[in-house]
Amino acid sequence: MAVPWENSGICELDITSTELSAECLENFLTRIPYFTYLAAGHTDFFTDHILNTLCDSGKFKQVKAIDLSHTPALNEQSITNLLKIHGHQLHGLMLHGKATLAEYFWTTVIPYLGAIKVCVLGASHGWFYKYNTRVHIDKILESFAGYCPNLEALEIQWDPDTIRFSDKSRKFIDRIRIKCPRLKSLTLSDGKYYEMVKGNFERAECPRVVRTTTTYITSIISLLKRYKDLRFN
Repeated sequence: MAVPWENSGICELDITSTELSAECLENFLTRIPYFTYLAAGHTDFFTDHILNTLCDSGKFKQVKAIDLSHTPALNEQSITNLLKIHGHQLHGLMLHGKATLAEYFWTTVIPYLGAIKVCVLGASHGWFYKYNTRVHIDKILESFAGYCPNLEALEIQWDPDTIRFSDKSRKFIDRIRIKCPRLKSLTLSDGKYYEMVKGNFERAECPRVVRTTTTYITSIISLLKRYKDLRFN
């Protein structure tokens, strides 16, 4: 808190899994001039008030990637407001581990994510939160296919007991494969739906696209400005 953050040149910041208090987070985050990349996953005290303050003060005017996964103090409305305002400029979004953000939330906000390249959503181990109904996975894929032509990597963490699909799901799998030609990675929980999607892509001669969450993790770090240097080192 004693650092003169307002004079810093920092615009990319990762505070994932830090045990900083809400007071500390608000104190220094609001003094950084702006963000192009902010990773705040697993941050228990990142609150609605902090997120709204950052939005209202223009800190996200240039943001390209944001991770708000596993942030229990953030509610659906605050995140929805953020994406309605800044979703169009995002290339990367991670919002997994938030069980309340289900089908309705995603079909509402995906239309605002027209430039998205990397997206991680859903909550594994769905038994932690009892859904009133299963998530209709076809609607999620249909939304991405319709609004996100630049999509390169998508990870959906809902487990087989949480999602709902049928034989008709094949046409929605076809649609995202065709409408998102840059898609290089589609990561799903292992199960019957994963096998259906994998078979679809393999028949279309795209054998290495579909992966499981047990063997692969999607990240937005590739959107860091110096990612190539980081990768080399």
